[in-house]
Amino acid sequence: MPSAKAESQGDRQVLAQLIEIVAPDQAGRLSRELLEEFDSIGRILGQSEAALQRVLAGNEAVVKLLKATERFMLAKLKNELPRKLIPATDQRLVKYLQAQIGSRTSETMRILFLDASHHLLSNQEFGEGSPQRLYVQPRNILKRALELDASGLILVHNHPGGNLTPSQSDRDFTRSIQMLCRELGISVHDHIIITSEGWASFRKLKIL
Repeated sequence: MPSAKAESQGDRQVLAQLIEIVAPDQAGRLSRELLEEFDSIGRILGQSEAALQRVLAGNEAVVKLLKATERFMLAKLKNELPRKLIPATDQRLVKYLQAQIGSRTSETMRILFLDASHHLLSNQEFGEGSPQRLYVQPRNILKRALELDASGLILVHNHPGGNLTPSQSDRDFTRSIQMLCRELGISVHDHIIITSEGWASFRKLKIL
């Protein structure tokens, strides 16, 4: 198994090769500064344009390249998703969700809307908050579910601190959504907590 130092050097080389496409004279320096700030390529690609610009000092071409790389990676992972997203803990789905929000520095809620055959109708973001608290309006989720004629939901949110244990507010929110969905004949299949290194399923934890 490669050491952490070897992995870091490997990340720097790969990142420098990417940046060389648009900024060959600055690739080494910029890759080093990005990794010093964000720690890994995954975290770099998950950053907002504003966060990247802060480190890259307005190097717009590199920012656009990194965000385009993120979109390409997410599209590839999305294309590899199973046709049916049940069970929700399929490793291809978990990998996709980790790439999408696992490295975010603020909590983000995404909802996967499914049809009666468990096919994906839509994957949408519904809230963003501080690293400690997420603000989401359940009525907005239910309204969108009805618009899509969805039969089921998978709730997904990240824990920037890396702790995979569901908080009490996570549990309360899940119960409230489940109760409201039940009245509309919509199933809540799972609630998945994502970090850059791991994941937890309410279904597997027997919370749902």
